[in-house]
Amino acid sequence: MITWTLGSLMLALPATVRAQAGPSTSNVPVVASGQMPSSTPASEEAPTNALRLGVTAGMHFDDNAVLGKVPRQWDLGYTLFPSIGFAETLPRLDWAVDYAPGVDISQNLLYRNQFSQKLDGRIDWLVSPHGLLSAQEYFIVSTDPFAQLGGSSGSPGPIVSPNQGPYIPNIRRTTTLSNALYSYRVSEHTSVGVGGDFLLSRYDNTPRSGPQTALVNGQSSSGEAYVSHQVSARDMIGLQYGIQVLRFPQENARTTTHTISVFDQVSLSPNSSLTIYGGPDHSSTVNQVVLNLGFIIITIPVRAQQWSGAGGVIYHWVGNRAGISLDFNRGVSGGGGLVGAVQRNSGRANFSWRLSQGWSLTSSIAGASDTLLATSTGESLLTYSASVGLSQRITRNVSMNWYYERLNQTGGFAHFVVGNHDFVGASLTYTVLRPIGR
Repeated sequence: MITWTLGSLMLALPATVRAQAGPSTSNVPVVASGQMPSSTPASEEAPTNALRLGVTAGMHFDDNAVLGKVPRQWDLGYTLFPSIGFAETLPRLDWAVDYAPGVDISQNLLYRNQFSQKLDGRIDWLVSPHGLLSAQEYFIVSTDPFAQLGGSSGSPGPIVSPNQGPYIPNIRRTTTLSNALYSYRVSEHTSVGVGGDFLLSRYDNTPRSGPQTALVNGQSSSGEAYVSHQVSARDMIGLQYGIQVLRFPQENARTTTHTISVFDQVSLSPNSSLTIYGGPDHSSTVNQVVLNLGFIIITIPVRAQQWSGAGGVIYHWVGNRAGISLDFNRGVSGGGGLVGAVQRNSGRANFSWRLSQGWSLTSSIAGASDTLLATSTGESLLTYSASVGLSQRITRNVSMNWYYERLNQTGGFAHFVVGNHDFVGASLTYTVLRPIGR
């Protein structure tokens, strides 16, 4: 656990001087940072220099809880998650970590009752007056197909984010994502940086959800380098090169991509920004992997070279009581357990509102299209969803949350039926905050 090691080191550092203003990241472009801008309103931001302890108990309903079953089989799930989190801001260091182990129980015994885990952490360290080291770590183990990477410490950006879909119920999923970036300001208006990412996705067979289903495990290693220049007080332009190697060990399949992107990041106002990036993408594929209905993974012996376009748009605005983040991305990604590499077009809009002193509302709309890379089968998967969540702070330490998500999935690969879902749930959370490092 990289983050726990870093956290232990941070706790051991001298803490004689503390301030609320952490290390400056203004010279790091959003595209290269590896993190999405937060849509959390300023009045809802988590306090720094605090230890957070909590426990969440909840239940959720899924109206299509068994893959490919006709008629559809519903299920109720019960969850219990204790949690612990740290957040600390120093003049040259800003770091946070959250860990939540828990148990997930199926009422209809459609999957094994199991322990789930979720970890996310980040660190920004001003190594020198001109050098900044940033790192993020995300880890999740869950049978919940709606569980997402990220949390109070942030969410991975579109360049490094894994393919979160398709949504496959009752399959235990283990995902680890590590990201690091070193940025150096070579002059008042020019910065350079290098970074690297590692992603590992594993899927288990679940014998209690019908016949065992084999899914495609994968790993991705990538690196990037960028140079940026501040052309005005509000406009930053730059050039970034990235290499990504997607591996699917079960059938020794591999896809390597090289991307050159030009980006332009504009501060539209003190609270909003717009980033546009794009450029050519070259991919080299060996042994494209697909999943068939015989519950085995087969290999199509493909060796292909392909040129395409990659890029996207990120918009971010945060006010005192509301926040919005929008992003669209096109690029090569893993197939989310169904296939090997895919050409992916995805977009998401996140909205957050503080309705009153005790009530908050969140909502999101997302869509994605995955097309098998380097083959002419024409098979693709279209996924789109909408969700809404309502939170009420009952007392200083107790809050109640309700949420609903509608997910539609059409198409598929090798006739793999993924199905649509209605997902609704509620949870009760008890949280205690304790100041640290006074």
